[in-house]
Amino acid sequence: MKWNKDKDKYLISLVTIHGKKWQFVAKEMENKFGETFSSEQVRSRWRTELQYEKAETEDIPAYNETTKILENGNIETDRLIELSEEEEKDKDSVLIAHGYDPVEWEIVKATSSKWHHFNKEMSSPKTMYASKVTVKPKVNGFDWGRLLDEIKQTPTVNIETYIPNATTYLNIPLADMHFGVADYDYYKETQSKIINLIRNKHEEVLFIIGNDLLHVDNFRNTTSSGREIQQIDMVQAWKDAKAFYYPLLGYALENSNKVKIMYIKGNHSESMEWAFVQMLKARFPQIIFDDEFKERKVHMLGLNFCGANHGDKKKMKNISENFAVEFPIEWSKAKTRTVFTAHLHHELVIDKGGIVIRQLSTRVPADIWHDDMGYTTAHKRFQVHEYDYDAERCIHYV
Repeated sequence: MKWNKDKDKYLISLVTIHGKKWQFVAKEMENKFGETFSSEQVRSRWRTELQYEKAETEDIPAYNETTKILENGNIETDRLIELSEEEEKDKDSVLIAHGYDPVEWEIVKATSSKWHHFNKEMSSPKTMYASKVTVKPKVNGFDWGRLLDEIKQTPTVNIETYIPNATTYLNIPLADMHFGVADYDYYKETQSKIINLIRNKHEEVLFIIGNDLLHVDNFRNTTSSGREIQQIDMVQAWKDAKAFYYPLLGYALENSNKVKIMYIKGNHSESMEWAFVQMLKARFPQIIFDDEFKERKVHMLGLNFCGANHGDKKKMKNISENFAVEFPIEWSKAKTRTVFTAHLHHELVIDKGGIVIRQLSTRVPADIWHDDMGYTTAHKRFQVHEYDYDAERCIHYV
């Protein structure tokens, strides 16, 4: 076997495309020229004569691009794409190079290998990649711009009022609202009932916000722990939550001497609902906010101890000891002590160790998982608690 220009050019092309896989290269040389080539022969020829020569584009075999629709609805695409080193690490750039809109599609799996380099004179030289991706459509494909536009529509409002001789306090601990499963229209009746209660004039109104305000924590439709669940339209869920809370907070400022929001993180949407509270903080600067990222919190309404915890971690029946130890000053001053928990979507009351633990019910309709598991029998309702200075006056179901 004698080497010639054609064999050299093809050997350069094979090594440029596939790397130094000498057994494979030798086999391809045999297929091309009908002669016997050993792996040692092609390796030696490359090292001694050819490794510093460049492959010519026209000698590189055509790439066999393929597209497959898989049984689960995903699409597998194998094609030659052109990317810079920075773009090769960016999922959106890879999707665009394959012809997919990142707003509507997401990568399930991706592999790539360098095909060959060109345009070395460019300020940002690009490389051809043999790229194989599996993609799936995003349900309610998310556009960050839409959410940012929604958030930016947050003009500050200032409502200055004074309510003389107000003697009552209102606690509005709405839990497990799961916007995305439920929408604003579904909660309109609840909103109307709460507004009527607020209009009765109060010394202070407390809102406990969080506790799974939204159904998911991100735009991949997962909970805070990363578990993928029912897919929702996050932007619409955010808009519905705004439509629900903006009027309530406005009426509370007009009809009480003090308004406070206490953020309690849930297990479904702890980050998103914290961000939602930050938007409220920007809109209503005269409201007092407790937005610390903590499991357990307390606020005093007069001499009434109002604790809160989502309830997804420590057992409900044992949680009173945490509040007694962590909030001893408030505990010692209080005439009544209540801790409000959530998470399990049904009502339960434990009166133990000097404190009443109230597991809150919710009005949210059953999502797919709860319906499949048969958790559909609990009463659908929220609670609003009204206090005198040193005693709980009544519970309003809304």
